[in-house]
Amino acid sequence: MHNFTAEQFTPTKWDNAQTKANFGRQFIKFVESDFDAKRFSQAFYRRLALTFGHIAHFNRQGFFETFFTTTADKVRFLRMTLAHPCFGDPAFTYSDVERALQSWLLERGLLAKHEQRLADETEAGERTELARLKAKYERKPVADGSMKHP
Repeated sequence: MHNFTAEQFTPTKWDNAQTKANFGRQFIKFVESDFDAKRFSQAFYRRLALTFGHIAHFNRQGFFETFFTTTADKVRFLRMTLAHPCFGDPAFTYSDVERALQSWLLERGLLAKHEQRLADETEAGERTELARLKAKYERKPVADGSMKHP
């Protein structure tokens, strides 16, 4: 795990550099847990909702359900996170933490891993549906030798 330290970040008027480092470490633990709901505290949600260009959600549950309940949601979250331009002066924003987290995500190849997982899940679902449809529409021989649809 990447160990963010206060020295890597610029304090803001509202948060010191240690608070920024703690958020970065918490983000990493959350992602490494495959976005485990137990690691999605109210405090973490409030900070995450203010980073990477996220728009406000009504509550923590709505944010979680939007981004972390399916593999497709997780892929969308990771794509948005990596595409965010990290605007702002780090003395007033978490842009320095956002850039550090983007670098960590890229180093770990997490978007590609989740995209592969999504492709695998999609293929498995499609193969299951194909098997179901084949079984449904396959012609079956009857006693007199003719073919009958089920």
